[in-house]
Amino acid sequence: MTALLDQADSYILMVLLILCIWVLSKATDILVDEAISLSLDWGISELVIGATIVSLGTSLPELAVSVLSAYQGNSIVALGNVIGSTIVNTSFILGIGALYGSIPVNRKTANKHAVLSGISFFLILSALPFFYSDGQGKIPQWIGVLFLFLSPLYFVWMLREGKQHHPEIDAVTSDKEEREPTLMKVLKLLVSAGFVIMSASVLVTTVEIGAGRIGIPDSIIASTIVAFGTGLPEISTTIVSVKKGYGALAMGNIMGSNLLNTLLILGTAISLTPGGIIVSPDFYQIHFPALGVLLAVLGYFSYNNKRDVVSRKEGRLLVLFYLLYLIWNYLL
Repeated sequence: MTALLDQADSYILMVLLILCIWVLSKATDILVDEAISLSLDWGISELVIGATIVSLGTSLPELAVSVLSAYQGNSIVALGNVIGSTIVNTSFILGIGALYGSIPVNRKTANKHAVLSGISFFLILSALPFFYSDGQGKIPQWIGVLFLFLSPLYFVWMLREGKQHHPEIDAVTSDKEEREPTLMKVLKLLVSAGFVIMSASVLVTTVEIGAGRIGIPDSIIASTIVAFGTGLPEISTTIVSVKKGYGALAMGNIMGSNLLNTLLILGTAISLTPGGIIVSPDFYQIHFPALGVLLAVLGYFSYNNKRDVVSRKEGRLLVLFYLLYLIWNYLL
């Protein structure tokens, strides 16, 4: 497949990239719908579904892209995808959601923000070049193992936090149940999972070839185009939740997705990379500073007692920040 794509015209690669992102997003939607429906058929509570399958499902595109890129020996794509997805979630997607209505910020948001900030700054600190004798920044493999160890604790936290009744979660999960034979649901789930894996594989290869042709680091393509594409499930979930009056669910999904991306997805990619991920200079110049600024902004939203919502005005500022981030990537 790689040889065939390497001979393809650049315009064909661009079309293929967009097509893969679309297929990946649609296949993920179907997979999550069928997983939820089967879970309800088998008597799993909607609370458990909302706290695990829904949050994991919206992160599935990032998981597929990151694991496959690490397996193919290009873990920098995985790092760019996860960092870029966190930036997309907390700027563009949160901002777009706020344009459809105010998004409440509560104590649970503050708790998730504190954990995300701690993990993110620990990750950035571990990647600083002066910690390594060769002067080249990298993220050691043991950090990936640590993140994977913490992943089950994240799910336990989500389940314990969800013991309180949340009608918005019940509404979202109940709407997805369909009256279909179980065998058909299983078949649709398996087929959609196959499309997720296939489209992610082609996507990673296309990014590598395209980046080499146009001279842009594949980490930048992964953190912008690919991260935006794999973030499409969060966009639809956020807009639907806010329009239905469940802005707190939208914020919880965004923060939960960021944590899951960092712990499970990036943890898996780092663990699969012997010697750790070598961090390219653009992360220190663009992605890490942008992530730090966004975490500071979220901290302002979360801990300022005078503010309890993300307003439409602030939503527009978040969207503007993301546009500036894109320009920063391609003009540097």
